[in-house]
Amino acid sequence: MINKFSLEEILKNKGYKLTQQRKVIIDVLGNSNGPHTANEIYSLVNDKNSGINFSTIYRNLELLVRLGIVRKLNLSNGYNHFELTGEKHHHHVICNKCGEVKEIDICPFMDMDERDKLEEIDFQPTEHKFEIYGLCSRCRNKE
Repeated sequence: MINKFSLEEILKNKGYKLTQQRKVIIDVLGNSNGPHTANEIYSLVNDKNSGINFSTIYRNLELLVRLGIVRKLNLSNGYNHFELTGEKHHHHVICNKCGEVKEIDICPFMDMDERDKLEEIDFQPTEHKFEIYGLCSRCRNKE
């Protein structure tokens, strides 16, 4: 995870400050499991600082994404999710019923012998996405 000093440096170098609103958003993302939607972040932030409105949260999330501090995940469940960058490389499992998103530490791309084929066509990947959709244990137990 990015530490506070490097956050301040990143923001300062881009002409921004580490405001209280940005700090609480980053703290919420750093102290919770998995990526969260803007609404979830708003609820978690409101538990700590009820003076921040949703539009402030969303504007700051978009800024933090542009600065590379936060990553926006465009999952096919229809909601954007946000998480801090700098975390260990991971992918996600998503419940089709309740929408819960969890991180998994596997990466099938890293294990593929097929990467050699990318070299054959002189292609260098800069990122990739891998998501597994299904039912979480809670939703399976309800059925």
